[in-house]
Amino acid sequence: MLRFLGKVEEAFCAASLLATALVLFVNVVLRYVFSASTSWAEELIRYLMIWITFIGGSVCVRRGAHIRMDFLLGMMPERYAGALTRLVYLIAAGFCAALCWYSCRLVKFTVELEQTSPAMGIPMWIPYLAMPMGSALMALRFVQAARGKGDA
Repeated sequence: MLRFLGKVEEAFCAASLLATALVLFVNVVLRYVFSASTSWAEELIRYLMIWITFIGGSVCVRRGAHIRMDFLLGMMPERYAGALTRLVYLIAAGFCAALCWYSCRLVKFTVELEQTSPAMGIPMWIPYLAMPMGSALMALRFVQAARGKGDA
């Protein structure tokens, strides 16, 4: 199940990045070649980049690609370094879980306001939903890393 989730995360990020590049390219061509651009392109690109950031964060946790300071770990005995690494992963999972909780409240608040985006007119809870989904996935991946289950 976790392998499938990893493939879905990566496919989503790849498809979103491709869509972002295509929309940006088309908008630039429209603007500079035809002197006309779309009103919604910049907004769509912004929201896709937000989704890529949060879902991509989960991919980075799964792959161990987040930036970390390991100077202290290199000076410690192996068993202490491993324990400290697991503790850091669990603290990060707790932070991501708290971020998920508070961002769920933000999404709920946005749903209640019935706020829509200015250019595309989509409900604003859709872009905001990237925060709880991405942070929940990152929390899951940090717990997975703490348990020693690497690239699943």
